[in-house]
Amino acid sequence: MQLLAFRRQYRRWLPAMDRLMLPALLIILLLVFNHRAEADTPVTLVTAEQQPAYATHRVYAGRTVAGRASDIGFKRAGELHEVRVDLGARVAAGDVLAVLDQNAVRASLAQADADVTLAAAALEAAAARAELARQTEARFAGLRASGHVSAQEYDERALDLRARQADRDVAEAALARARAAREASRIALDESRLVAPFDGVIQARHHDEGSQLQPGQPLLRLVESGRIEAHVGVPETQTASLTPGSRHRLRWQGQDLDATVLAVLPELDPESRTRTAVFELDTTDVAVGTLVELPVAHTVPEAGFWLPLAALTESERGLWGVFVLRADQTVERRLVDIVHAEAARAYVRGTVGDGEQVVAAGVQRLVPGQRVLAAAP
Repeated sequence: MQLLAFRRQYRRWLPAMDRLMLPALLIILLLVFNHRAEADTPVTLVTAEQQPAYATHRVYAGRTVAGRASDIGFKRAGELHEVRVDLGARVAAGDVLAVLDQNAVRASLAQADADVTLAAAALEAAAARAELARQTEARFAGLRASGHVSAQEYDERALDLRARQADRDVAEAALARARAAREASRIALDESRLVAPFDGVIQARHHDEGSQLQPGQPLLRLVESGRIEAHVGVPETQTASLTPGSRHRLRWQGQDLDATVLAVLPELDPESRTRTAVFELDTTDVAVGTLVELPVAHTVPEAGFWLPLAALTESERGLWGVFVLRADQTVERRLVDIVHAEAARAYVRGTVGDGEQVVAAGVQRLVPGQRVLAAAP
């Protein structure tokens, strides 16, 4: 009877035991497989080598400008007669770029030449009269000494000499004034031609023939072609190495450009709080106004380690963690602080010791105390 009762109870418990044993068996199998998988997890290791400092490379942007650029125009008013250059034209210093109407100026110059000729003739006549008066005064002085002429006659000759000499002085002044007027006409003729002040390229043309121009009104914009500068904003703390005459390398569209520091301007830019460093490029094959970059290396005296970014795992309170390999081939979690980060690595400080082996990648698969297998780097 007892055996029969036990069989009936066993039949009632059997379905319940089946339902409990199956999940438990699955959990045990998963733990076993997981432990075996973790024990066989391959990892790549790096050796933590302590450094006394780290170097950062920062890039500061700037733009290219022409060494000289001028909006040039005539000094005198007049009608624009001819423009001899167009946009993009390369010109040399001294080339005539444009001409005003010169008819009135040429007429003034011709009149000035005639005035100079007339004044020169008048001076020659005045000089001859003055010479005659001098000789006459000298003869009368001798006759006066011998008593052959009266004092009145001698005084008349002496005063005539002074008058003739004054006439000669007036004629000399008139000749000088005529020559000055002629020079002014020549200058006016020269100023009716617009001349390139330096070698360059015509960037803009503001007026065409027939326009009435005022003194100083811009006609053309000339950009110097023989020298290109780069103006780069640099923080004041980074200007120590930018001494005038020092050589540096700029970057433009993936190319290196050699340049020489001309100056570092003394005033800070009120918006960027940077000082402008002026460079002269060794090449002129760069468009004016394009973007250039100045890479600057800076050494920071801070002890730490360089580790791959893949070796870091986020932790609490702004810290980060790394896994260090222990002697028993298990990993231990250590806390570090990121001092400086770059594209693929970070400079950290913390509880990692010099020479310890740090897991370089795959840290998301690890837990503290897990056994790992070091793979070839």
